Amino acid sequence: MSKILSALKHCHDKGYAHRDLKPENIFFGENHVLKLADFGFTTMMNGDEKLLTALGTPGYMAPEIMLQ
Repeated sequence: MSKILSALKHCHDKGYAHRDLKPENIFFGENHVLKLADFGFTTMMNGDEKLLTALGTPGYMAPEIMLQ
């Protein structure tokens, strides 16, 4: 599994959605350890509830969010 997917899975397993994932928010630290940044739009997920509020950078949002 890619490092980005592993980082997102970790967030999701803890119950959080990043909501502004884009190249500008992905960094590599020492020893090429991936780091996610800018958790300003992070939202707590409630089970299978869909997140419908349009948050984040428009060019990177899922189309189904933009159509709301």
